[in-house]
Amino acid sequence: MLRRALAGAVCALLVCPAGASAAPRALLVFLPGPAPANGRPASPDPLLRALERRPLATGLMGPTQGTYTPQQALLDITQGIRLSPPGYSPQRPGPLRLTVVGRSGVIQGWGAALQRAASAPSDIAPGRLASSIPGGAGFAGVAGAPHLDAVAAADRHGRVAEVSLGPGSTVVSRARTLLRSRRLVVVELAMPLHAAERALDALVATRDPAELLLAIQSPPRIASLQPLPIGMAGRGSAGRGLTSDTTHTDGVVAGIDLLPTILRHLRLPVAPTVTGQPIRLQPRRTASGLERLRVRYSHVAPRRVLTLEAMVGAWALLTLALVATGGAAGMRRALRTGALAFLWTPTVVLVPSAIDPASAGVEAAIVAAGSFGLAFLTDRLLPWPRGPVAPAAVCLAAYTFDLAAGTDLIELSLLGPNPRSGARFFGIGNELEPALPILVFAGLAAMLSWRPRSRGMALAFAALGAVVAAVVGSGYLGADVGGVITISAGAAVATLAVLPGGVTRRGIAVAVCVPAAAVGLLALLDLLTGASSHFARNVLESQGDASIWEVVGRRYHLAYRALFRGLMPFTAAVSVAATLVAIGMRRRLYARVPGPAWRAALLGGLASGVVGALTNDSGPLLFVVAVVVLGVLTAYLAGAPDHAASPPASPGAWEGRAESDRPTSPAMQQSPVATDSEGGRPSATVP
Repeated sequence: MLRRALAGAVCALLVCPAGASAAPRALLVFLPGPAPANGRPASPDPLLRALERRPLATGLMGPTQGTYTPQQALLDITQGIRLSPPGYSPQRPGPLRLTVVGRSGVIQGWGAALQRAASAPSDIAPGRLASSIPGGAGFAGVAGAPHLDAVAAADRHGRVAEVSLGPGSTVVSRARTLLRSRRLVVVELAMPLHAAERALDALVATRDPAELLLAIQSPPRIASLQPLPIGMAGRGSAGRGLTSDTTHTDGVVAGIDLLPTILRHLRLPVAPTVTGQPIRLQPRRTASGLERLRVRYSHVAPRRVLTLEAMVGAWALLTLALVATGGAAGMRRALRTGALAFLWTPTVVLVPSAIDPASAGVEAAIVAAGSFGLAFLTDRLLPWPRGPVAPAAVCLAAYTFDLAAGTDLIELSLLGPNPRSGARFFGIGNELEPALPILVFAGLAAMLSWRPRSRGMALAFAALGAVVAAVVGSGYLGADVGGVITISAGAAVATLAVLPGGVTRRGIAVAVCVPAAAVGLLALLDLLTGASSHFARNVLESQGDASIWEVVGRRYHLAYRALFRGLMPFTAAVSVAATLVAIGMRRRLYARVPGPAWRAALLGGLASGVVGALTNDSGPLLFVVAVVVLGVLTAYLAGAPDHAASPPASPGAWEGRAESDRPTSPAMQQSPVATDSEGGRPSATVP
């Protein structure tokens, strides 16, 4: 008997060496935030500054994806996975309210939340957090408050296992009492901020070493989406910052990261369909730095339209001025210059992202002036059709450096992923997925102008496509599987278009397999680097084929709904019509295309847009962007000077070539090298 007693005591010490209090526990504390002004967070933010002054790791938390509501922010915390509003029916959640029943509670409106979740093309399970914890979660709040934050403590049935309401002066002691019997307690400090700070200090001071404390701003009742302050107390957290593999951004995490963070701390399994990632510690980003980041996030989306208007307006004014002074030659120069300006835009937008100009007008002016200034210089130094070489090379180099070095310029730029929306925090945005390959294909075509089809040209397109796909798809860079498919499909079509033997069945079969092979290489890259990209978490780590098909189904579901949102039906229809017109009038529009490389770039760009629309959850947006960029390239090609630069002058150099590859311009045949009537410099004849 004595031996058994000693053995039992030893086992008890091994399992719980510090006694019952050392068992892992977690507190999720909701703090009041300052009242927003005009829907914008206060700056300086008193809550963010208050968290920084305490022994906590601090950062910002992206509450939802897409249209924000406090109900959705709390539901996302409980389910560990989020979806944009078009994925739900209805798009917005209904009202939720805590009703106390004895010592427990029930969330009114939970049934509607479950029905709405069932309409989503994904494993959306509100209440997964509390249901994953034996015995459920507790809730401690202040009597008389709305208690919306109690949603975070609800299980799959909308029940809160234990509720304690009372005066604010006793909320800390009541939370500690609940924590003795519940492994997770949600605490709502619905009181003035100074009183909430004192309560937080008491919770931090009495925290057990085995306890995780997460303090976040209670999701405010505002219309606009704003990252919320968050602090974490755990082992080694004092004075540190926060991040996660969901965001790959210093100082930023997502609301869906709370579930895996809490469950991992409690040593409980996390469902494979959860897409949130555990929060990690890192060097701290100061409160002022986080405030600047949050302000920049709020500037990205609203400034896009104004900047586009500035670019279009500048092109229109330039056209009027050049036509008035130069007639037809001025029109052609305006076409070239405006097109080059738009090709420079993806690079120029990185400049204001680094400084965040105070006003939208200043940012629009910087982008327009920079783009058109570089366009004039490029057209002067690289006569038609060489112009796209410069913006393509500089853009590819700048984006590769930024993604690899983590300087976040793309993330904060007008053409970036718009982290404030919560869909993606790093890598390139959906607008650039088709635009980037078209730009670099055009740069390569400009280098290979007038050259005939060859295996070397095909290899060049294939290699360039592989490089761009690697930049966009690498887990430590873009981590975007949709972008890899879009780029590889475009590169495959462009490569086919310049093969000496023309398009064959074998070539088509290989081209069809290229996107799948590219995705396979992306998977291998993720596994080798351990980069934990979005692709790795959602596909490679999926449990069984059902999960993979769920990802595919969700993408098509969202793409279909995106097709009928806002002005997209009209925009998509116009893009399809423009494409059909361009195909029908191709002999006239592209009669002066300088060689097969340019035709390959155009065909590859169109393929990128079509395939991107069919494989991305943003669907038609990618096709529309591709058509716009192809239209810009068409304008550049149509802007050829009267006497453009010449291909090989010797007639024998073209013997044995395909008829479509031979130059046919009478001007070229008469004068291989002519004088540009617009600039007085030698340039080349158009085939």
